[in-house]
Amino acid sequence: MEQPPPAQDRDLDPQAQRRARYRELLGNITMEKDGAAESSNPNEGGAVLPPEFEDAHAAEATYKEPPPERWETIRTRLWVLVSFWLIAIFLGLPLWHATTTIYRAPLPMQEMQNWSEGKLCKTEFPLLVEVEAPSLPDAENLLKTVQHALDDANDFAAHKPHHLRLRLAAKKAKTSDEDSKAEKDENVACLLRLIPDSQNGFNHEVQSSSRIVDIHYPQPSSSSQSSVSAGLAKFVAETLEVLFSQEQELIEHLLLPQTSNPGSLNALSSQSAEEARDKKAPPRPRALAADISRRMSRVVKYSANYHLTFSLFTATSIPASWDIESAISNYLTPLLSALSPISNFTISTQVQYYASISSSVTPAYDEDLKSWVLKKEDLSSFINSAEWPLASISNDPNLNFILYVPHPSVSPLTIPSATHANSFLLPQWGGVTILNLGQNTDPLGHLSHPTLKPALETFATHLLALLGAPPHPASLPIRLDSLTRQRSAEVLVSASSTLGSLQRLVNALPSISVPSTVGTSVKDSIRHLSLACEELRKGRFVKALEMGRIAQEEAEKAFFERTMVAQVYFPDEHKLAVYLPLLGPVSVPLVLGVFREVKRVIAERKKARAG
Repeated sequence: MEQPPPAQDRDLDPQAQRRARYRELLGNITMEKDGAAESSNPNEGGAVLPPEFEDAHAAEATYKEPPPERWETIRTRLWVLVSFWLIAIFLGLPLWHATTTIYRAPLPMQEMQNWSEGKLCKTEFPLLVEVEAPSLPDAENLLKTVQHALDDANDFAAHKPHHLRLRLAAKKAKTSDEDSKAEKDENVACLLRLIPDSQNGFNHEVQSSSRIVDIHYPQPSSSSQSSVSAGLAKFVAETLEVLFSQEQELIEHLLLPQTSNPGSLNALSSQSAEEARDKKAPPRPRALAADISRRMSRVVKYSANYHLTFSLFTATSIPASWDIESAISNYLTPLLSALSPISNFTISTQVQYYASISSSVTPAYDEDLKSWVLKKEDLSSFINSAEWPLASISNDPNLNFILYVPHPSVSPLTIPSATHANSFLLPQWGGVTILNLGQNTDPLGHLSHPTLKPALETFATHLLALLGAPPHPASLPIRLDSLTRQRSAEVLVSASSTLGSLQRLVNALPSISVPSTVGTSVKDSIRHLSLACEELRKGRFVKALEMGRIAQEEAEKAFFERTMVAQVYFPDEHKLAVYLPLLGPVSVPLVLGVFREVKRVIAERKKARAG
């Protein structure tokens, strides 16, 4: 039977009774633990515990301070943390740098810029002119007078890219093999033969198949010797200006800087241009500049190889065949052989029956001409590209030459505005000749090579125009020599301009890769540019063209390197999106570990100062 609580406990309130009961239980637990009962009444001795005693004792019973870390544990943790950081810094970062760094081969940047600005090569085209004057007693003085006249005219002076050098074409004994080789290496631009003529006065005649120019002058008497010599010197100087003026103007147009586009550094002859301005040379007329620009717009870009396609398109089934192989061999092959030092050519032929012209072209009948007429505005849309097989499988630039036979219902078909027979030229594409079949045509519809002769001669004229040969003078060798010098200037300007563009591109895009092949191509291009300039100064223009062509090919090979622009299209946002998922989980534990260790060291130092 449960005993009632003591009298003093019954007089307490319920909260005091609970505290008394708690003290009694705590006292019993303590006595059992120590093995001795010191007192059965917690209030014995008159000591009453305050309320705070209960909370402090309960906290002490539920929480214990962790034991201090041993130094071996701290040292192990520090070594692990330092090891991870060392691996990340000395192994991870170099590996990341080696695998992600964009390789940029060293390039001669300053030299490339100097080439593009024309500081390393002053282009010169020295033209050697030989003079045969067996009838003149004082030919040396005549040459000096002609030279002074050319210098005074400021057209072929020493500061110009073109300058003429005159010498007598006297036969010299060959003293050694070196002298013979030097004479052979010198290219003679033309040979002037001074021939006395008492009937025709001063006139000149250009040989169409050679570099010989015959100059006729009046037979001087003893009293008129000085006046005839002065007039002859003036006429020779004027003749030379006529022969080479078109070439000079065209090459100056190629070499002068393009003021409309400051970024295109075609200033290969900037030094010559500045010297010309110092000499106060008169500016070129606008009409002349426009004519040169129009002529150059027809010219195809220079290439070492071209593919020529000769096509016979007929609106019916007649003619059924043509003797194009023999016609090309007889009328075109000699020209292609003469052009071989400049470019090489491959040829293909084809025949297309029932080939109608473009539907947008409608010939009109002219009562006065008694023929069907094509208007000038119809020529640009004459080619029926949708139905005519004009695609070439060759990798070389293709030039098309079309011989078109119209339908009998619109025959004869003429072009009143045509300058060469019944044909027209399509700039940078090819040429078209219209052949109207007469009543006495071969019933089998075969075109023999004599019938094709006018068309092939027209195609030859078109080919020279497309390649950029000047239309004058009448001498084909002189025109081809002029074309060689023109193409030499073109490839030099193109190569140097490409090097300048590459230099600006590499500077503007630091993230672009520069493979070692680009550096090799740039060095090869610069080396061949130097060789080309040296050959120009020596007057060996064919060799200069060859060196310039190699320089242009190497420069374009470097500029259009496919692997060079692969890294340009990766913005910084893309790199951030790639690296964050990789570096975040690795870097956060390492950084937090360092932060905790720093915090621990600071706490220990504060405790040491307080103790």
